Amino acid sequence: MDGYAGTILTVNLSDGRVKKDPLPEDLVRDWIGGEGIGAKLLWDRIKPGTDPLSPESALIFTTSAFTGTVFPPGSRLFLSFKSPLTGLYGQNAMGGSFAPQLKLAGYDVLIVEGKAEKPVYIFIDDDEVQIKDAGHLWGKLGEEVDELLREEIGDRRVEVIRIGPAGENLNRLACITSSINRALARGGNGAVMGSKNLKAIAARGTGRIPVHDKAGLGEVAARVYKSCRESPAGAALGKYDTHIVHGLYAVNQSIPSHHWQQGYWEKAEKLFHEPIAEQLFTGESSHCPGCPIKAGKVLSPKKGPYQGHKVSVMAGEVWAWGNNLMIDDLDVLSELWYQGAQNGVDLHSAAEWPLWLAECQERGILTPKDCGGLEVKFGDGQSVLRLLEAIFAREGFGDLLAEGPKIAAERIGKGSEEYVMHTKGAPLASQEFRANKSLLLTAAVEERAGFGHRNYTWPVVWLGNLMPEITGLTEKPDALEEKGIAKWLKPYREALPGISNTMGGCHLLWWFTFSSTDVVEGYKYLTGRDISIKDALKVGERTINLARAFNCREGFSRKDDTMPKRILTEPIHGGPQDGARVKDFEAMLDEYYTEAGFDIESGWPTRAKLEELELKDVVEELYVKGI
Repeated sequence: MDGYAGTILTVNLSDGRVKKDPLPEDLVRDWIGGEGIGAKLLWDRIKPGTDPLSPESALIFTTSAFTGTVFPPGSRLFLSFKSPLTGLYGQNAMGGSFAPQLKLAGYDVLIVEGKAEKPVYIFIDDDEVQIKDAGHLWGKLGEEVDELLREEIGDRRVEVIRIGPAGENLNRLACITSSINRALARGGNGAVMGSKNLKAIAARGTGRIPVHDKAGLGEVAARVYKSCRESPAGAALGKYDTHIVHGLYAVNQSIPSHHWQQGYWEKAEKLFHEPIAEQLFTGESSHCPGCPIKAGKVLSPKKGPYQGHKVSVMAGEVWAWGNNLMIDDLDVLSELWYQGAQNGVDLHSAAEWPLWLAECQERGILTPKDCGGLEVKFGDGQSVLRLLEAIFAREGFGDLLAEGPKIAAERIGKGSEEYVMHTKGAPLASQEFRANKSLLLTAAVEERAGFGHRNYTWPVVWLGNLMPEITGLTEKPDALEEKGIAKWLKPYREALPGISNTMGGCHLLWWFTFSSTDVVEGYKYLTGRDISIKDALKVGERTINLARAFNCREGFSRKDDTMPKRILTEPIHGGPQDGARVKDFEAMLDEYYTEAGFDIESGWPTRAKLEELELKDVVEELYVKGI
């Protein structure tokens, strides 16, 4: 098949079997690639009730159609798994160079199952796939693993994904990472990898991807490259990465502070793009192969004890550890990000550890004595570093927190549960949801819980990038209006898993510099398949419904589609949206369910919707067997 390597690689760590199967044409026809194929394989392979940390669990890595081709922002790796944090659908995406190496080695999909008796790593070298001893890598930080493996293999071009000590210790916020801070971030997949005694996967590929029309694909790729380079948004992102949006957020949607208790922080400007660039930018970039703008900026303190500790973060991590935790010392912030990245945890979710604990101690719900002597305060970066050290080592109170903030609070009790900011057990990203009702609604119904890119509506409601070919919008919607959101939000949510996460394309550039039309046109030249945007959105809808059905098998119901009490009942205090609040969340949810074809009472996809999407096996399991 043009556009695909053509093979599914399965590695069973329990018995050492390596299996290679042809990539089925009907799988490509119905699911295209990336998240679509991953969701289908996850549904088929993971039976309801499976322990995510058992040998029966699996990690399903998939590549997009554009991976390994000239389409510039196409180097995406996707992961589907059952989350040990939520017990529900887990899915992540990551840029970088690993996915191209995997696909050029000949594999569109890599499935890892079973459990090794001792620490191992997988080395994929074109046709040769080996399971090798990783005893010497166990306990090592991320970049140490990269260096040791490249030295051992004898090739610095080898790309590596790995877990840090957090994953080895089955920390439920642990994630699989690469480079200085690329991450398959949310849901605890690093703990799944650690439970399998799998430290790393290294890949080296020398093949080529067959292309249906090289000239046509090259023309679209060149147009997209030029658009990214010449657009004002591309230029700004190329200079400052996503840090450029700090000031924009602060003056419109606002950035949460003091654990969502404030909508304004007087020190916020210290974390804007210019101070970060001046104090932390090294002049290096950490970007995907062929990136037109080289957006990923490398950060490191220029002096002091943390000098030389390199990391790359986006705006969301700054808001979580800076604005929300009220830490304005950029050197200390950089070290917090560095420690999180090297130990291998999701930096968005991990901020909830100190945020929740600082509020509980501030309110007198917990004392340092209750926490094994750990005291955490807003604005005190050193206290947060001490907390992280205990969590990563699973020492004392840190052992409990490593189970995730929601689980820890439920075990502690004392009313601390009210102050964990999560959905379905996954910590929220530091966004001000009350100032953007479409953002709030889509975060509430998010299948993988917490917050994901398919929920990011800021470009639509605040910048006016309407994406009319997807949303049908002709004018910018009111960010605070609660009625009428669902009609455009449904297709908007479907676009990411149906277009960007299957055919390929950088989410960041797609929002700001090129269009869905570019993607589907490029896919036609790559594969010879003429898929319309409408067709692609149907794949996205099918993927979302399958993910929701996966959750239904695990006990999901409407009550799980919600947001924290603070978000739903308290207004924003301070900032540009001072006083904004949620008026009728249940009405918003009813409207979305109706538009999406979900049952109003249960939140499940209706039988009619599943039949419309030709998900006959899902109908059989949910409605015929009656799970």
